[in-house]
Amino acid sequence: MKKNLLATSALVAAGALASQGALAEAKPIEIAVGGYYEQWVGFVSQDSDAGDNERTNATDLDVQEDGEIHFKGSTTLDNGLTFGVNVQLEAATSGDQIDENYLFVRGSFGEIVLGSENGPAYAMHYGVDIDQGYGLEEGDTGFYWFTQGTIAQLHTTRLATLDNDGQKIRWISPRFEGLQIGLSYTPEGVEDRDGAIPNEFDNFADAQAFEQIFAGAINYDNTFGDVRVRVSAAGQYVSDDNDKLGDTATDSIWATSLGLRIGSGGFEGAIAWGHHNLDGAEFSKVPVDAVDVIGAGISYTDGPVGVSLTGAYGMVDVVDGDDATQLVVQLGGKYKLGPGVEARATLAYATSDDLIGATAENVPVGGSDFTGFGVVGGIRLVF
Repeated sequence: MKKNLLATSALVAAGALASQGALAEAKPIEIAVGGYYEQWVGFVSQDSDAGDNERTNATDLDVQEDGEIHFKGSTTLDNGLTFGVNVQLEAATSGDQIDENYLFVRGSFGEIVLGSENGPAYAMHYGVDIDQGYGLEEGDTGFYWFTQGTIAQLHTTRLATLDNDGQKIRWISPRFEGLQIGLSYTPEGVEDRDGAIPNEFDNFADAQAFEQIFAGAINYDNTFGDVRVRVSAAGQYVSDDNDKLGDTATDSIWATSLGLRIGSGGFEGAIAWGHHNLDGAEFSKVPVDAVDVIGAGISYTDGPVGVSLTGAYGMVDVVDGDDATQLVVQLGGKYKLGPGVEARATLAYATSDDLIGATAENVPVGGSDFTGFGVVGGIRLVF
């Protein structure tokens, strides 16, 4: 009996030492660096009826950049769960210096994200982002080249206006027989504003945020012979308007989107639609009732070469004003020079009627017509 007790004690001690050794050998999460960087040179010509102003009437050569440095790391535990982190740093000084940043957990249940990240209505949408030049769905024409002649949000069919990158909890399921679903809840629909208390009236002075935003999406991705079919549907609902609309009913703020992509060989076609029902809330600093964007495009890739033709038509139902419309069409091309290095180019045309938008010096808030084109080339690095 004494021998058995001593043997058992020795086994327990050995097991404890082995466990301590395993713990001692365990390493913390190691961070890997990745991301992308782009530099563009472009010639832009734009005319408008907004008066003689260099921001609305321009013929000029410009240089623009875009880039992010991504810090990512993860570890998989003995129970099979993977924990990780993703922090995305803007490569140039920006009002949004840190873009998405979040913690994630992955397992047989799918993925749960906690932090500043896009919701499933954005991430699971199959939009018209098949460009071979710069991005239509990313709104690059509006962000960089026609800053007073287009509205970037009218380039995209993705749902980002209500909860873009707000601190949220998001779940996306595993894919089963081609189907995948996602859900999210966002207490505050404003990015980088996690210091305010949810449900607090007028959190940010004249920039109240929508609160208690629920979002969901479903998509389907499958291949039939040589044809790949992808379909998506998504929706968002605002439970608390945080007095952005005064006495307006809070159940009137919602959004929905649909997307379809079909590809075969080197060809891919896409068509998508996004709708925001805002019922008097501000869009680009102007009260509007609804925003609709329809996008479509086709692309072809053959080895290192790719070409695309994409376009988006946006419509804004303005409260107590003329409705605004915007059309953007882009012909893009790329050539892969090597691993992670691409030369890209875009020929863009944009026109708008009664455009609304943020003011600049000597630029009216709304009611202006714009027409312009741009020829842009650049280098994109992915690392």
